Amino acid sequence: MQIAVRLLWNSAVPKMAIEEARNTKWKLIIYRDAGGNYKLDGVNYLILRKRGEKGFFTPLFSFITSIYAKHRGKEATVDLDLILRATKIRGPTLYHDQFAGITGYVRKLRYGEDYAVYLHETSLPLKGVKYFLPKKIEEKVLRNAKVIITNSMWNKKTLEEYGIKSEVIYPGCYPVSKLPESRERIVLAVSTWDSGRKPEIYGEIAKRIKGKMVMAGSWAREDTLKEFLRKYGDYVTVTGKISEEKLVELYSKALVLVRFGFNERGPGLGVIEAMAYGVPVIVNEGLGSKELIKQGENGFVVRDWEEAVDRINETLENWHKMSVNAWNTAKDLSWENHAEKLKEILCQTFEC
Repeated sequence: MQIAVRLLWNSAVPKMAIEEARNTKWKLIIYRDAGGNYKLDGVNYLILRKRGEKGFFTPLFSFITSIYAKHRGKEATVDLDLILRATKIRGPTLYHDQFAGITGYVRKLRYGEDYAVYLHETSLPLKGVKYFLPKKIEEKVLRNAKVIITNSMWNKKTLEEYGIKSEVIYPGCYPVSKLPESRERIVLAVSTWDSGRKPEIYGEIAKRIKGKMVMAGSWAREDTLKEFLRKYGDYVTVTGKISEEKLVELYSKALVLVRFGFNERGPGLGVIEAMAYGVPVIVNEGLGSKELIKQGENGFVVRDWEEAVDRINETLENWHKMSVNAWNTAKDLSWENHAEKLKEILCQTFEC
């Protein structure tokens, strides 16, 4: 069995693919290195296009991608040439996202080879003429996949509305063996930041909480970051691209994590990672990780940022019990458990 991911950059999708490969010992195929700083030690991997290299059609693909996701910057380019080049790599494969899954679909047409897809977000409910082609592509890829795995019950139910069956395996984490003995009054937010994630909400929250807001993670566009700092730089500490070691330090210090989603059916990997360090989490109803929250026990699900402010301030004063509960939630979501569930599902169909 192999695992394929389109991009190596600082976001949840490649991180998941890497940890799956590390814990299953399956080979990882990376279509393009987009500057991710994840460690690949202990991983058997192949990179089709190294950092800094460009394909002949890259400008065209970047333009096409910008029609759908301009806010995510050039590194988000969907490299159709690499997707097709990867069809030469034989063997049953789990493709991370519907676009990498095009490789599997083409291989099925050419060679009759079955494939699996791990779907992070679906475009099927999107409205508008410009989404017609991406939705058709996704539907072809999913309906021809032998196995579909997704990251939340919300995604599973959405796919069911289109007659597509899937299995749910939540992303994983590495729960600490012992909770930190001391914390700081840090309110942490972890994401790959772009205008679609509405960073201004975190700026408004930061003005009103009784703690220090730290926003960790890469920013897709420099202009988005500059505009945010112009408005909220006095209230928020922004790390920019951050190493795994520094991120672990923040998880170990923080008292609470906050994460908003806007019809993001995936859970947000940072939410699960924070709980691995005993950090209670506050999310809104537009994020898939609401499925993991037990209200008032390991965190809160809120309606809006005004309610988030109240819950953050409440948690800052009463975090200890919630910390233990968050940690216990994370123990069931370890990468080891994730890998075992992955092997259980895929090895029923494919030779592992």
